[in-house]
Amino acid sequence: MAATPYSPSNPPRKALTGSEPNSFGYTTLQSRLPVIVSKIVDDVYRTYHSLPDTDPLGTEKAQEAKSIIEAIGGLRYELQRDKPFRPLKDALPDVTEWNQTLADYYATSSWYKASWLFAECYLYRRVKEAFALTQYWRDYDPFFEQKQNVFKSSQKAIVAVAMRLMSPTDSNNHDNDDDSTNKDADRKVKSMSALDVLVSQGPESEGTKEAFFEMTQICLWGNATDLSLLDNPDLAKVEELQRRMLMTSSSSSSSNNSSSANLDKQAQEHVEEQQQRRQKDEKEASELEKHADKILKNDTTLLWEKVKDMRNGRVDFILDNAGFELYADLVFADYLIRAGFASEIVFHAKNIPWFVSDVIPFDFQWTLNQLYKAGDTSDSTPFFTPSDPAEQKALRDLGQKWHAYVDQGIWKVTTHDFWTSCYAFYHLPTLPSAQDLFKDMQKSSLWIFKGDLNYRKLVYDCHWPTTTPFTEAIGPLSNSDDNKERVPSLVSFRTNKADVVVGLEPGVKERMDKEAKDWMVSGEYAVISFSP
Repeated sequence: MAATPYSPSNPPRKALTGSEPNSFGYTTLQSRLPVIVSKIVDDVYRTYHSLPDTDPLGTEKAQEAKSIIEAIGGLRYELQRDKPFRPLKDALPDVTEWNQTLADYYATSSWYKASWLFAECYLYRRVKEAFALTQYWRDYDPFFEQKQNVFKSSQKAIVAVAMRLMSPTDSNNHDNDDDSTNKDADRKVKSMSALDVLVSQGPESEGTKEAFFEMTQICLWGNATDLSLLDNPDLAKVEELQRRMLMTSSSSSSSNNSSSANLDKQAQEHVEEQQQRRQKDEKEASELEKHADKILKNDTTLLWEKVKDMRNGRVDFILDNAGFELYADLVFADYLIRAGFASEIVFHAKNIPWFVSDVIPFDFQWTLNQLYKAGDTSDSTPFFTPSDPAEQKALRDLGQKWHAYVDQGIWKVTTHDFWTSCYAFYHLPTLPSAQDLFKDMQKSSLWIFKGDLNYRKLVYDCHWPTTTPFTEAIGPLSNSDDNKERVPSLVSFRTNKADVVVGLEPGVKERMDKEAKDWMVSGEYAVISFSP
């Protein structure tokens, strides 16, 4: 294996490990991961016991299920007793690199002695091994039911956002007041969705900028729900977390009536009058505004300065969680297309079930399908069941629009073994097995990294001082004078769920340690970090 600037066992700063009793890494290895692997056993047990008696392969599937349960039980035993890592035994394409890495860097290491990042990645790769060694379960996702349940609990937030993206503004506002002298132009305004009205003035308009700041917030806080952190997901808590994505009705209606440069002057004046009337009635901030002070590093303005100058560019999303977060990512991607900033979006998913809720290609297609089938009376068990026909239509229209993006090649979904390797993103420009990925991603205008794990891999999961600049902490992925390879601008949207945060102003850590001791790991606080 070719040399890399930093090895998995020699990061640029002291690595976070599970050997630190007061760390979240220790809590993860001691408490969280044993629960997660136990849930895998429960899921497989339920699944094979629900196999129909008429299944001609039922006996073989049941025998393999028992072997999976035994393997997962052995994995939990090794974890809880801090056993040495063993080589992988399956024949997946990445097995040689994994085993070479184990031999080169972790030959004498174990779960608590190794870096937390490596140990956690190794666990999920071992989970995949248990299924890969079978014939009938090799493509099974033991986390899908959990992802499905939490996504379904998000229906209220999903519908609210879909209405803003797809429904005519008169449907959103239920406003029948028509005092314009140019009723035809006014009807044209009302026939557009709230998002389309905002972006209709062009990429440099205030409406497009307003929509950008709203969409970035939705994209950020979509990461607040993470199944790998919710050992026993409380669906009511999930809905509460998502309230921060929903605008109040008054602020939504004022946004819905921004003017469009494509309409004549009378129509614009009418819309502006409506906006002014509603702004006078606003008495409370939106949920997004209420949570603005929880973004401890906010580079949204710097990101806007980059995005506003893009025209028909390519944007790469390095995805994190399925469910509502994926939906929020698709909403932001849709905005970038409608506003003219991007003409191609590449979504990078994981190629195996990973960290419980991470997106695999099946999750992506399944999500679009559920939107498309909303309210389908021919389906005996429709996933989304809003009673309002307008809401059903908004979901179906959104699903249809996103399907069209995929069919036309505007949206692409891809995977690569690098995303489920043990390597930090420091190695992306130099790791031989990732060169095809890196060369392709260099064609992009902007990389968007979603979520906590991607953030940890960006900054190498180290004990960085919190005031370390983000561009320093991401090493070879910053466009410093020392880096020879061109790296597109990148941004990380991350709610804090691990003991590493960089880019903060002096004094922020000390203040947060007093206000909320778990601010680094609770998911209640966040950072938006940009590298030009």
